[in-house]
Amino acid sequence: MRVPNSKFFILLAALTLMISQRSHSQDFDHSKRENLIPNPSFEDLNTSLKRLDMEMQNFGIMRSWKPAVNSPDVYHPGLSSVKFVHKSPNFLKQFGKQDPRTGDGKVGMYIAGGLYKEGVTAKLKKPLSAGKYYYFHMYVSLGEGVSNSCTSSIGSYFTARVPKITSTAKFPLHVKSSRLVCDTKGWVKVCGVYKAKGTEKYVSLGYFGDAPKGKSVKGGKYDTGYYFVDDVLLMEMKTTTNLVSSQVCNMALKFSPIEFLIGESEAYKEIQKALDSYIQYVTIFKVNSVKIIGHADDAGSTFENEIMSAMRASNVKQYMIEKGVDESLIEIVAAGDTSPIVTTGSDLDPDSNNRVEIKID
Repeated sequence: MRVPNSKFFILLAALTLMISQRSHSQDFDHSKRENLIPNPSFEDLNTSLKRLDMEMQNFGIMRSWKPAVNSPDVYHPGLSSVKFVHKSPNFLKQFGKQDPRTGDGKVGMYIAGGLYKEGVTAKLKKPLSAGKYYYFHMYVSLGEGVSNSCTSSIGSYFTARVPKITSTAKFPLHVKSSRLVCDTKGWVKVCGVYKAKGTEKYVSLGYFGDAPKGKSVKGGKYDTGYYFVDDVLLMEMKTTTNLVSSQVCNMALKFSPIEFLIGESEAYKEIQKALDSYIQYVTIFKVNSVKIIGHADDAGSTFENEIMSAMRASNVKQYMIEKGVDESLIEIVAAGDTSPIVTTGSDLDPDSNNRVEIKID
């Protein structure tokens, strides 16, 4: 096994190890599988739909979602395949230039009282369970093209039946933004925890009261705010003991491999910091298994590299157990040098093969 020279080791030890922000990432599909929201990133369209009357009422092309009130808008390259009998020049372009947060699709809607209020609704993949807590988030961005105001009155509303929402409805949001959302360039996460009654089968996104609170972007009272929405997530939580909503909303939902220094297998401080994000996730959400896969570079013999990878996986397992993860959930695998991320000619750091991957199911 290769041992780092002292100068190299001291340099690395002196710097903060960028464990979770590398250019490569591991598969992490648990939150995708557990998400109760259908078509959560607005990627799937009703491809059989080839004709619509008005471009200004294009939401019929979106799979799984329907307008909750008025005529929200779909943004997706697939719209080009639809024949609109009545087209409106530059209709969608007037609202703003933001790219979808992920993928190709997003939706847009007016968040306002009176006649201009809009929203979307979808049937959940399964009903919510009585007394259970659910983590919810969606990403929103203010459309600068037509908006002269911003608001915090945007979020989600859960119902047992398809909601009967009107322009004068006064339904309170169950999860809403904790602050004004005025960003017209990036995406802001609207997040919270919801305790279910046990009758909820539908989720609606938008604002459904009669007087949203906000302010003009330039100062003054709230007037017109148009928002884009993308990447919606609803997951059942295992526990809410001693949890603070803001901490839950700041937890990691995507993970990268945990990288070790050359020749090291101990779960030192920087490794523990990265593992804490995994531990928080496993503690909060329903998880069936945690597979810890240790890896090593090819500096030593096959046997030495397998031992090193096993030690890394074992030390990660021990730390997770000490922090309260159920040992029966954990499986360790010593992959040795058999599954390198970095191969000859790769632009990645060769040391990236000294790593542990954690797969949650």
